[in-house]
Amino acid sequence: MASPSHLFRVVNEFVFMLVGALLVLFALTGRYLFNPRRPGWIALSAVLILWGLGTWRRARLSRVAADRLVAKIGGGSLSLAGLIMLSLAWAPFRWAGWLLLATGGIFVLRGLVSAAIMARSA
Repeated sequence: MASPSHLFRVVNEFVFMLVGALLVLFALTGRYLFNPRRPGWIALSAVLILWGLGTWRRARLSRVAADRLVAKIGGGSLSLAGLIMLSLAWAPFRWAGWLLLATGGIFVLRGLVSAAIMARSA
């Protein structure tokens, strides 16, 4: 039987998949109204980068190899998504859809891979 912490992590990965799917939907429909040069967007990008780097660093503290791998995937995906979101501030607007699509794809892929690793290790 799965522990509550294991179920929480699976639900967390499911939420990341939903956020990624929402970003993919926005990218494909072209209905995004935001200004990536605003301080809030840049701060969100910086928070994602720092959160991802912190998660990546803490991954080595895990005793179970599968948990280490899931933490590294999570940290790497957050950092990469933060960098892509930060690059939106300087990219031409015609690339915004492609960059949002890439960010959403990263989150969906992260959720699928991490959930598969956790299901296999349980």
